[in-house]
Amino acid sequence: MKEWISLTDGLKRPGLRLVLLRAGVPSPWSEFCRAIFHVKQLDYEQVDGRDPVTGLTLLRQTTAQESVPVAFWNGERPRTNWLELLHLAERLSERPRLLSDVSEERARAIGLCAELCSEGGFGWHRRVLLIHELLTNGDFGERERRIGHYMAGKYGYQASLVPHSMQRCEDIVATFARLHSAQNGSDVYFEDDRLSAIDLAWAAFAALIRPLPQEHCAMSDTWRALYTWEPRMTSAQSVDALLERRDRVYAAHLQLPVVVA
Repeated sequence: MKEWISLTDGLKRPGLRLVLLRAGVPSPWSEFCRAIFHVKQLDYEQVDGRDPVTGLTLLRQTTAQESVPVAFWNGERPRTNWLELLHLAERLSERPRLLSDVSEERARAIGLCAELCSEGGFGWHRRVLLIHELLTNGDFGERERRIGHYMAGKYGYQASLVPHSMQRCEDIVATFARLHSAQNGSDVYFEDDRLSAIDLAWAAFAALIRPLPQEHCAMSDTWRALYTWEPRMTSAQSVDALLERRDRVYAAHLQLPVVVA
């Protein structure tokens, strides 16, 4: 397991540094970026973005925002979103290539990843549903309610938009199910016979449908239930097949258990 260093120390060091949060739950965005670095065998220092005293103040001052992951490479500007980080990793290590050099194939891969990772994508809208559950389900305690209010303010949650978020999540899962069906359900990867960014993104964001088993991803019962969501527009068989794809990618290419501490 990688050692954690403070952001103060991380900013002073050269090389590759990845800023994360010790949240106790898997962040799909952080897990995607960890996966990219892992398959490319890019060594990096693992930086805790939250200071025990000042919280996220230094991260906000340094990057003009307070979300993770953030990647620092030597003295270059920080990379603060998944696509910038993917492009950085592609530059630092050519193998394996996670994006094609063919423009049409590259655009398709980035577009499918964006449907999972970008603002307005699957992760974004699943988070809206999760916030809604935290704020409206009376079974949660004060701690969970505070988390819900913090996230609601940060991400602009509005209860009136929950149906739209639900529909977007359904549509995106159905899109990936169609991709699976078009391959006759036999291929491990979404792009022919090679690992791509799409596979790593799907592996990470599938946690927002059904997290990996407890032995592979330790989570509290509360957060495991919050992460679990069953699509209604896609058959259970197709959803299971997509999750099996996730499991095969983890088994073949990624580290287990997932680090959440």
